[in-house]
Parts: sequence; structure tokens; C-alpha cells
Amino acid sequence: MSDASQLYVLQASDTRITQLQSQIREVEAALRGDSELDRSRVVAAAATATRHSSEAVAQAAEAEMAALDARIRSLDRRLYDGSVRNPQELLEMQHELETLRGRARDAEDRAIALLQEAESAADSERATVRTLEEHEQRRSGALEPLRRRLGALTADLERETTERESIAAGIEARNLALYARVAQRRQPAVVGLLGDTCGGCHLPVSNEERRAVRAGERIVQCANCDRILVP
Repeated sequence: MSDASQLYVLQASDTRITQLQSQIREVEAALRGDSELDRSRVVAAAATATRHSSEAVAQAAEAEMAALDARIRSLDRRLYDGSVRNPQELLEMQHELETLRGRARDAEDRAIALLQEAESAADSERATVRTLEEHEQRRSGALEPLRRRLGALTADLERETTERESIAAGIEARNLALYARVAQRRQPAVVGLLGDTCGGCHLPVSNEERRAVRAGERIVQCANCDRILVP
């Protein structure tokens, strides 16, 4: 096998290694987190907070309504039990009673509306929690296949890395250094001839260079892009 062909085989191994590393990163990212699941958790938490807030406001409204009712009952008893005989005081109590009854009606309407909002918030929370639970179940079911895939990819990467080391061991150091230098600037670093042109930059290759590439007696680089050429 010519020196250039050896480098071509090395490049193929490097390409597989790069692909495996990319796939491993993708699987690791999938294992670390799920953006859609994170959004579901945020939505569910917000729905719970809204329910708690709505329930607290509704409870406060109910407490206000209960306090007004208690005050109304107390005034109503005093007004009619004969314990107050002063006409002016009785008039003031009657006026306060009417005012309290108006406030009680308003408080009842407000409490009913707030209770309805709290019930709606609870319904919304239950819906978001169901969605979250379904997503978490799907996520749980997907984790094990992801872990198995990561294990398989890691094993493939280890084998390919070992194979790459074996390939590199059979290549002269100066050729390895040349390959590394070209690969830093050009990908792929080793390309085949496409008729009379370079398979990398697609510009014409001289007759002398084409003959040298096909003879395989030495490493030939494209005069235009510096890539290593193979037949």
C-alpha cells in the first residue's frame, strides 16, 4: 500500500472517530436533560403557584364574608332583643346593619367569583400535572435505550481508536506529521482524483502530478489546496 493510501485509510478512521464522538455527545446531552420536559415542569410549577395564590385569595374573601355575617347576626339580635332602647342608637344600629348587609352581598359575590377562579386554577394545575407525568413516563422509558446506545457507541469508539493507533503505527512519522498539518486546515485532508481535477478543490491537476499520484511512488499534494492526493 502506498504512503498516500495509508494516509487515506487513516483519514477514514479519523472520520469514523469524529462521527462517533459527535453521536456520543448527542446521546450524553439527551441523557443530561430534556428541554421539553423542563418546560413542562416550569408550567406545572407555575400552575401550582397560581392555584395556591387563588385559593389564598378565595379563603380571605370567605373569611371576610364570615366576619360580616357574624357582625350582622350580632347586630340583628341586639336590634330586636330589647337590650337597646335609645332611639338614636337604634337608628344607628339599623343603618349599620343595612350597610353591613350590602357589604356582605358584595363580599359573597366576590367570594363566589374567587372560588370559581380557584377551581379553574385547580383544573389547570391538574391538566399540567397530567401532561408532566406523561412526559416523565416517556422520558423514563427513553433513558434505558439511550444508556444502551451510549454504551455501544463508547465501545465502538474504543475499538476504532485502537484501530486508528494500529494504522498510525504503520505510517512513517514524517507522513503522519504532514497529514496532521494538512488536516488542521483542510477537511478532508486526503482526496481522490476526479478525472483530471483534485477531489477537494476541483481545480485541474497537472499531468506530472497525476502520473505521480497514480504511480504511488511518493506523496503528492494538490498545488492549489495542499491536500494529499490518491488515485
